[in-house]
Amino acid sequence: MRIKGMLRAAGVMAAAVVVAVATATGAHADGGDLWTDDGDPGGKLSFNSDGDKTKVCDEQADGWSAIGYVINPNGNTRYKIRARGDGNCNERSADDGGRYNLADGTKYTFRICLDHDGAGTGDDRFCDNHKWRA
Repeated sequence: MRIKGMLRAAGVMAAAVVVAVATATGAHADGGDLWTDDGDPGGKLSFNSDGDKTKVCDEQADGWSAIGYVINPNGNTRYKIRARGDGNCNERSADDGGRYNLADGTKYTFRICLDHDGAGTGDDRFCDNHKWRA
């Protein structure tokens, strides 16, 4: 009887290890959605670490454009993406190479804002930030 109990306990422990490993490997993907902070969000940024896909969408026909930033850990802007016009989106990914291919495991700051004049002159408004791991 004692051997059966030990075998049963060993089986339960083995199953727990398998579940823990499966959960850990599936938890690698990072990302999500981020909206501008205006009352009726006019800009959206989506990030998926699988392929470093960053997408920026202008959610409203209001004369403002959505601008998204990917910021390196040192605070320097790595790149920006602009979308103008209700429902229009622009996307970048690791497939575009160069600065769009983010270093795996590194945390980047993602920022979404609305830009009124579209000139990128730094008059961004209603910004929101989030950090995600590539």
